[in-house]
Amino acid sequence: MAGSRQKHTYDYHIDSRGNWFCEGNPVTDRQLFCMLSHSLYEQRGSFFLRCEGEVHPVRVADAPLWIRYVYVKQDLPGRLTAIDIQLEDGRREPLAAETLTTVDNVAIYCRATRRKLKARFGKVAYYELAQHLQSDDGSNYYLEIANRRYPLFAESTDSLT
Repeated sequence: MAGSRQKHTYDYHIDSRGNWFCEGNPVTDRQLFCMLSHSLYEQRGSFFLRCEGEVHPVRVADAPLWIRYVYVKQDLPGRLTAIDIQLEDGRREPLAAETLTTVDNVAIYCRATRRKLKARFGKVAYYELAQHLQSDDGSNYYLEIANRRYPLFAESTDSLT
């Protein structure tokens, strides 16, 4: 995937907790983290980032994006009217509720950004969202937003990316 003029292909990795690494070193600079996260894209099931005209593969252990916060809007009776999510890189957008999935009833995911990348709800966001989940039978969960029901589809651990 690297261009013919590319001097070096960097080893990027996102671990199972959403932490970025470059050449084995943690990415701790907030601006660099945001730039990398914004540059991320998926192509045929693999992840890459484009940086200064170069393309680098990114190994992803779980989900390439993580959700930090959930912002809930409710009407006066307390019904959900909208939900926004905020990614770890600071981007805030409406929740694509039709893309909600769960793995082993332990992790919740959705698709986020204009590139529709898989995003995992971090601990705080997970609990913020979970308090609004409903169930008819105790095993099939859904969100009801603006009088529309969005089920959480079960996903196998093989299809996380």
